[in-house]
Amino acid sequence: MNGLPLVSVLLTAYNREAYIGASIESVLGQTFGDYELLITDNCSADATVDIAREFARCDRRIRVVVNETNLGQFGNRNRAARLARGEFLKYHDSDDIMYPHCLETMVGMLR
Repeated sequence: MNGLPLVSVLLTAYNREAYIGASIESVLGQTFGDYELLITDNCSADATVDIAREFARCDRRIRVVVNETNLGQFGNRNRAARLARGEFLKYHDSDDIMYPHCLETMVGMLR
């Protein structure tokens, strides 16, 4: 075992303070636990980053990265993919909710 997560969940965000907490909670509620949650923020002007960092303080699987400039939607997604450490990547939008068995099902099929 190399200590790296099997899955990198890539959550890209921009001004999503109303949604990001529930989105993060849905990832943390997964039945499959070998993942990192990488949150890349695209220079939000609201409390998105504060909310994400609060979750990161409570769970070591969460990494929060704030871009120096707004990279646009796809630039932010590409940056997240470059920073990922997992073998498999799962994009998860900052206003999405993930079913608890999502990663378990996906990893089973990918393997």
